[in-house]
Amino acid sequence: MLPVWLITRAVLFLAATQVIPVGHEGSFEGDVTLYGNWAQILLGGEFPAGDDKWQYPPYAALPMLAPHLLPWSYRISFYAVALVCDLAILLLLCRFTAKTGGSRAGVWGWTVGAALLGPLLISRYDLMVTLVAVLALTLSTDAAVRGALIGFGLAIKVWPVALLAGLRRWRELLTGGASSLVVVVLGCGVATLVLPHALDFLTAQQDRGLQIESLAATPFALARALGWWGGFTTYQHGAMELVGPGVESATLVSVAATPAAFVLLLVWWFRAAPTENTYFDAALTTVLFLVVTSRVLSPQYLVWLLGVAAVVLAARTRQRPAAWLVLAATLLTGIMYPWVEEDYSWSGRLPGTLVLVARNLVFLAAAVVSFVQLWRSTRRPRAAGHGESDERGEDAEPGEDIGDPGDGAASRGPGMRTA
Repeated sequence: MLPVWLITRAVLFLAATQVIPVGHEGSFEGDVTLYGNWAQILLGGEFPAGDDKWQYPPYAALPMLAPHLLPWSYRISFYAVALVCDLAILLLLCRFTAKTGGSRAGVWGWTVGAALLGPLLISRYDLMVTLVAVLALTLSTDAAVRGALIGFGLAIKVWPVALLAGLRRWRELLTGGASSLVVVVLGCGVATLVLPHALDFLTAQQDRGLQIESLAATPFALARALGWWGGFTTYQHGAMELVGPGVESATLVSVAATPAAFVLLLVWWFRAAPTENTYFDAALTTVLFLVVTSRVLSPQYLVWLLGVAAVVLAARTRQRPAAWLVLAATLLTGIMYPWVEEDYSWSGRLPGTLVLVARNLVFLAAAVVSFVQLWRSTRRPRAAGHGESDERGEDAEPGEDIGDPGDGAASRGPGMRTA
């Protein structure tokens, strides 16, 4: 497994640096150059101000400043830091698999699956955030530790907050939520005191439109390629966004879909009889919901999903079908960006647009399958004495913790290109 990781990552590094001339240099170098420019501003004593591409919490500064600790150029150093984080994720998955007696499918899913993204994998800072998320998923079963790590991840990029959904009971949720909140508040507070504009990210995304790669944009992308829609794309807020008839309404639907998905998860949470694996399963479902309902679906979002999916595969949970769909979406994303990006981003040609449509349909299927499996795997056992046996339910695994039958109802609950 380690030799495969070494070979694939060496190829990605050589491709990103164009030693292997794959073209599309700007697609891999552009964001790293932007990070380097922001790092210079941060070293000057403030966060980027008035830059509509800066949309990150204050601790995003850490992965952007880290390359300055290494002796090479910023670009090479950034790739090196990314590869170290990549390797750390792999080692965490190996540790988790050995500790729990899990499946090596998770290790292989990360080793091979992440490589499917191509040089993009090491050209964005999402690897650093995913490392924190995998730590939160695998390092400890203590809710306070999990919450602290989730809070740290949230202070780097917002999406790790989704991992709170799988905390299985009120005590776990309150402990983990409080721990996460303390880390975020203290972290952001210190950043605000040290550097100006630390909290500008809170309003940075309010003007964003509908990115061409998002699920809500898919009908417009296909209609444009077929000549049925007269809109166009334009570059703004660090991404290719749609402009034209119906886009504003679709954007509003996309914005409303996120809280609707949250309500769906809330209904599940109150009805669930959680197992030990619920923490991992709910993490995958929630992150999938965040991705498919987002106005922005940048290719690097797959790094988040791959990290969570690899943990799910290692844990042998009922989410494995959704995890395999995530890997399929990763392959399609690796084909999409940057190799056929011109088709769906600028020209509206059909071949590349069909790859985008297929990828988004796989994403949608993964989200639906994930939620269905989450619901089934946490169904309460049927009550005895009403003509039905007191059984565990068809989706429960032997030895799974489904909660003490004597617990009250409350104790049965579970414990954004530039984005």
